[in-house]
Amino acid sequence: MKKFKSYSVPYFIWLGLLVILPLLLMLCLTFLQTDGMNLNGAVPTLNNYRQLLDITYWEALWNSFVIAFFTTIICLLIGYPVAYFVSFSNIKRKMLVLLCMILPMWSNSMLRILSWYKLFSSDLFTGLNLIGSKEAVIFVSVTTYLPFMIFPIYTLLEKMDRSLIEASKDLGIPAWKTFFKVTLPLSLKGVSSGMIMVFLPSATGFAISAIIGNGNVNMIGNIIENMFKTANNYNLGSLLSIFVSVIIILILVIIEKFNAKEEQ
Repeated sequence: MKKFKSYSVPYFIWLGLLVILPLLLMLCLTFLQTDGMNLNGAVPTLNNYRQLLDITYWEALWNSFVIAFFTTIICLLIGYPVAYFVSFSNIKRKMLVLLCMILPMWSNSMLRILSWYKLFSSDLFTGLNLIGSKEAVIFVSVTTYLPFMIFPIYTLLEKMDRSLIEASKDLGIPAWKTFFKVTLPLSLKGVSSGMIMVFLPSATGFAISAIIGNGNVNMIGNIIENMFKTANNYNLGSLLSIFVSVIIILILVIIEKFNAKEEQ
């Protein structure tokens, strides 16, 4: 195995250049007051950390997690039955069915979001006032990230040892009890992977809330985008980005510990 270690060197080089170095730069910017990325005349300050106490950022963070939570739950309620049906059905061309599910992801995500915006703005949905509502943001998020929930669950269900289910049936266990005692526990790893893959982009994204939310649904991703793009405040933008990343990492650690406990 030692002779293959040299092949990992380029990976670690790119990891250092594209991940670690930018993170260190962002961390340094949080302790400075600069004009964008112009470090000339940079002044050390802790004012950026004091601004974290602003209730606006916490409200945006709360909105982000609420929308991400409901998006994840809805994707799970839809995605698990779909993955279960495709996996345990007698469909001969399962890959064709999965291909139909993944086809929308081949188009540009911004194009899909704008399509929903045009549809919600049409006379057909005018009376519902969907544009600018959290419900519309959640709906579009679900349609965007649903495949990320289906495929991890489907992969686990396909790899599952079906003899365990057959043994449960031979012992006279009801189908519903077999599902909750055998199928569901063995597929929890796929469920947690799908939840992570849906929760992260729906909590940190800004395109859906900016377009579908029409400025009325303020999420933390929109504030960070505004800091870098409009306000030219790279210092506070970097701090908010790191702050959100730390929270997400803590959530991932909790999920991983829960998975380890379930496996034991």
